This record gives sequence, structure tokens and C-alpha cells, in this order.
Amino acid sequence: MNDIEILQYALSHGIVDLATIREQSDMAKQKEVLEKHKYAIWYCESDSTWRTYLPDEKKGRKLVKAKRRESVIEKVVKFYSEDTGEQITLSQIFPDWLDFKLAHSRSSSYGKRISAEWKRFYLPQEEFIDKPLRDFTKVELDLWAHRMIKDFNMTKKQYYGMSVILRQCLDYAVECGYIEHNYFNDVKVNSRMFLRVKKKRSDTEVYTEQEARELIADMFRRYATDPTNTAPLAVVLVFETGLRIGELVALKMSDIDGDYIHVQRQEIRNYSKKNQYEMKFSGFTVVDYTKTDDGDREVYLTKTAKDIIAMANKQAIANGVKDPDPYIFYRGTKRVNHYAVQAFIKRGCEYIGITVKTCHKIRKTYISALIDSGLNIDEIRRLAGHSDERTTYNSYCYNRKTRTETEETITTALMYQQKVFNSIQTVSTGIQ
Repeated sequence: MNDIEILQYALSHGIVDLATIREQSDMAKQKEVLEKHKYAIWYCESDSTWRTYLPDEKKGRKLVKAKRRESVIEKVVKFYSEDTGEQITLSQIFPDWLDFKLAHSRSSSYGKRISAEWKRFYLPQEEFIDKPLRDFTKVELDLWAHRMIKDFNMTKKQYYGMSVILRQCLDYAVECGYIEHNYFNDVKVNSRMFLRVKKKRSDTEVYTEQEARELIADMFRRYATDPTNTAPLAVVLVFETGLRIGELVALKMSDIDGDYIHVQRQEIRNYSKKNQYEMKFSGFTVVDYTKTDDGDREVYLTKTAKDIIAMANKQAIANGVKDPDPYIFYRGTKRVNHYAVQAFIKRGCEYIGITVKTCHKIRKTYISALIDSGLNIDEIRRLAGHSDERTTYNSYCYNRKTRTETEETITTALMYQQKVFNSIQTVSTGIQ
């Protein structure tokens, strides 16, 4: 006898009771749902009710309550049953997933980036984001992914930045028990679909030697005009150290140890929830960690770098800074922030008549200069705070010379070949 025949025999002969089986099945289902239900069920003494939350499409979550705990449990089970649970959509689950991600990250800027991607790529697709998650098929998700790559002409990096929302929301839905499987994980994207990324021209990514000289001179001019603001000196220090802008404005005098400065903290942007889908800027904070583990490093200080720091510290004292552990760069008695440095770079570039290049491109200029010097690439990687030298070479190695200087360098490098050619030509002429 197979299992069905055995069960039918047991029921017909009164060996088991159908009501008992149904009751045990309901209890098992209730236990399974409660294990996956992410909100607590609690008792509120103010109105003598039992309460919990359920996901809500508009508000993100909604409060449900009843006089009996069993009644609240029934509402939870009913919500997650096949009749109602299958209606959970991407637009419903996104706010909860975003909260979940923010709870596992020290950087709120990640949430800002995610909410911007949601607004750009998902929000306009109402039919897609309001479709029940249980109705998504592998074929449909495959077509969606390839259509997005084509419609937005995406690079590989852009695609994975965009698609992480759908992929992780569906993973989260599996964890919450809304769906059984994330079919998007089974989708294989044709890599030939991605837009090929061409390396940017050097003249847009780094400062030429002449541009660097002119910008540095302008920064000293601006500092002389208003010594109470040492942000221009911060710009010059980047040419000598290659620090990230967040690391630069978080430097303290106590970080200096002889000829080296210990990079161990950074300024970050803070963002708070504007609504369930969006984040808004809420200010800057200095935190005691760097962008990556490799960002915590010691950077060599040239004589120029030490002179700049000494000038900035002397001015901070003259400004009246009383902090026992002072930062290096101030405007008056307030720490210089990210925006102040970028503003001076913009004004400086405009003043000397070149395309505006950011602080990050001064960092690229520093790294390219070290590569040009012949310094060991592993040491350059360490000074830059990179975990992999391929990042250093692929994204920070650019030519700092003008076209004329480059042509002269090539000519000098190949001079020996010209001498060989001339000698051969002389011999050939003699033979003729």
C-alpha cells in the first residue's frame, strides 16, 4: 500500500481522526508562520490588548491588536496564508529591507545610494514593483534584467549596483517566508550586453605638472588673503599625501609621528529617513575608522607636507582653537569640512583657467606621480590605502605630462633607435 492508501485505510477504520490531523496541521502552520514573523507580539497594559505589526504597502507596517493573544496570532497567520501572503510586492518589502540593510551598516550613505537607485530604476515601473513576488518567474526576471541593461545602456558595475535591490529584496522575502525561492539568483546575464568601459583621458583625470604648480600657487595666494581659513592649505597637502578628502579633513595633530602621519579616521556624510523610500542629508560626522581596513595606514610626510601642517597648526592657535586634541585644518575655530575643500579647488581651477578637477583627481595625480617615480607598486598601493595593486594601476595610473612634454619624452626614450637608424643610413649612402 502507498501512503495515500494507508491514510485512507486509517481514516475509514477510525485509527486516526481527521479533526486531529487538521488541528495538528494548523498548529504546525502557525508555528512556521510565527517563526518567520519579524515583529514581536506584545501585551499593552494601557488598553489591555495584544499587539503586533504587519507589513503595509503604504505605511511600511501597520498595527494590529486584539483582546486575546490567540486572535492576534490568527490575524498574523491569515496575513501570511496563501490567500493574502501571495500579494506581497516589491514596493511593500523594499522599505523593510532598507531598514534591515541600514541596521547592518555603519554608513548611512549606503542607504542614500540605494534609495536613489530605487527612485531612478524601480519607481517608474509601477506594474513591476506592484506585482506579487510569488508570481515572478525566472524567465520574466531574466527578460527584465536584459531589458534594463539595454534600455539604460549599462556597464557591468552599473547593472550590479541597480540589480542588488531586486536580488536582496527577494532574498529577504525568502527569509521572511513570503516566497520559497529567489529565482533572480538563477538568472545568468550575457556579459556581452554590458557597455564596454573605456579608460578616461589623462587630461580629465589628473593635473598636469604645470596645472599642479599653478593651482598650488593659487591656494597659497588665497590663504594669504584670509589666513583664518586653512582649507587652501588642505588642498596643497593632498598633492603631498594623496589622502582621500574624508581622511584629509579628519586629520589631527596627534596623528603625526615623526616623518609619518597615521590615517585612522574619516569624515562621513550622515543621512536620515525622509520617508519610507528616501533618505535626506543630515550633516557630517567624524568616525574612528577609514573607508577600508587598508585605509588605516601611515603616510610619509615630505618636508613640504610638514611645513604645511605646521602653518595650519600655528594658524589654528592664532584663531583661538582650544581643543586639547586639535584637528589640523580650521576655518576660524570650526573644523574644515568636505565642502570647504571642494569649493576652494573649484575656485582655483576656474581662476587658472582649467577644467574643474575634484580633490579625488589630486589624489590620482599623487599616485600617478609615485608610479612615474618607479617606486615599488606594493608600497604605492599601501600609501594609497588600496587592498589590491590592480586598483592602483587600473584606476589611478595616468599621464601627467602635456602632449608636447609627452612627445619630447618619447623622442628622448627612443633616441638610441634614431642613432642606429642614422648610422645605417650613413653606411648605406657610402655603399651607394
